[in-house]
Amino acid sequence: MSSQLRRLSPVALKNYTALLLLLCISSPAVAEDNSNFSYRGDELLTLVQSDALEAQVIALQENIGQGRFHAYRTRSAHHREATENTVRYIKSQFRRSPRLQISEQVFGGIRNVIAVLPPRSDSTSNRVFVLCAHYDTQAVREPNWNPLVSTAPGANDNGTGVAAMLEIANLLSRHEYDHELRFIALGGEELGFLGSRHYARMVRSNSTTATVTARKNIVSVFNLDMFGFNWKSDLVEIVANNDSAWISRALIIANGWYNVGLKIRRTQDEFIDISSHKPFWDNGYDAVTLTESSTPWRDSQNYDTNPFYHTAADTADKVNFGLVRKVTQLVLVTIDSLLTDMFKPTRQPPRVTLQLPPTTQESELTINGTFQADFPIDIIVHPSQTEAVLHRDTQTYTAKVPLNPGENVLRVIARYPLGAVSTAESVILTQAFAWRDVVVFPNPARSDGLTEFRVEANAEITEMHVLIYDTNGNLIKRIEGVTDRLNQKIWRTWWSQQTSYGLAVSPGIYVCHISVLSKGETYTYLKKLAILR
Repeated sequence: MSSQLRRLSPVALKNYTALLLLLCISSPAVAEDNSNFSYRGDELLTLVQSDALEAQVIALQENIGQGRFHAYRTRSAHHREATENTVRYIKSQFRRSPRLQISEQVFGGIRNVIAVLPPRSDSTSNRVFVLCAHYDTQAVREPNWNPLVSTAPGANDNGTGVAAMLEIANLLSRHEYDHELRFIALGGEELGFLGSRHYARMVRSNSTTATVTARKNIVSVFNLDMFGFNWKSDLVEIVANNDSAWISRALIIANGWYNVGLKIRRTQDEFIDISSHKPFWDNGYDAVTLTESSTPWRDSQNYDTNPFYHTAADTADKVNFGLVRKVTQLVLVTIDSLLTDMFKPTRQPPRVTLQLPPTTQESELTINGTFQADFPIDIIVHPSQTEAVLHRDTQTYTAKVPLNPGENVLRVIARYPLGAVSTAESVILTQAFAWRDVVVFPNPARSDGLTEFRVEANAEITEMHVLIYDTNGNLIKRIEGVTDRLNQKIWRTWWSQQTSYGLAVSPGIYVCHISVLSKGETYTYLKKLAILR
């Protein structure tokens, strides 16, 4: 949790300037063999530090002018000097890695900063992955806000997204991949997604006119947009459309595989246009946005309204940097996994086995099996849709699943972003007693009619009783049952909607407590009965 003041003192500014100078030191490139990347994701997780992310957010919030301690405290696209200063800072952070190729797009006063991590020299892939975040800010919820003279520090919106992108760029650029990776700091998002709109149209135009050999294909876009204001839970919302559902699935799988610990809300809607993913959708590209909430201006499950959204109070002391770190970790390991293995022609699909006993008397059975996968997967057991617990070191899994009496066919599905494999086995649940059918008919019933109670079990029944209670818990009728002449497992009884004193009951809801005796044991069942006039 940050304890920064809204306005930093000169001493604090000097301290953070020193920390940012350390951040600006170039990291050496590490051209590693990707053949044993299974545990690289775990190593990458440890490299993401909350302090480094906080320093980035504060630097973006203060936006200190070059060579002086003047803080603009805005990144409004209308403020030319503040924008230029922000662009200089973002470029300096990209330059920490000598392998990133940095360029800039300028159009109509809007500026995008692009850093490209080229593929390994022997790669023939034309696939491109994009990680983007908008850097501009606004405080339009402030009375009389003026973009040229008022502050809009934008620590959360979207200092958190830019900080995460810069740290991910620094970490991933230490490795070589078969595919190109682009990091884009987008301008003009608050003015109608101008940066992403221009970039997506430009890429689409270039892709259409380029030759087949030169054509680049953007296969996925990860957009990061304000995800630091949530002190209620470690929640992140992933906004996707139908075509990009595989990207959100990759993030969900990585969250479990690497035990990141986020609570993920998946929103799949073609019409959500709250961030820079939308222009990519409009131009035919698969894209997702990670955000704290697609409706930050109102409460939702596990999220309280963000009162600082688009105000001058959006400062670093309001940001949960533990949450920012987890979201950064999730995107980092997801992109690393996709770049490394997911599109390899030689990639082997995962394998999964299921081990079941032929019979069981446990209505909730703990099952186990094995899997083989060098990349993140999750395992779901159907028909209960139970998520299995994976033990990566031993390549085994366990799950506790409910069973129904008789034969149960369990299907175990191992999912990965681009597909799934499955296996199925059956187990027979044998129980001393199980309800096969419980009928209260008709329901609703008329007050002058007759209601039948019928039960059937998997074992012979020796007694049956029905107790009728009103909504106040008062017992109003006790009824004895009779057995079916041909089948001792079936019993019946009837009620004429009268109390034990022969009075007609009032219309309303009644609780029917049905009990039977089988092999010396009593079993009960509750049903509601509605009586009409």
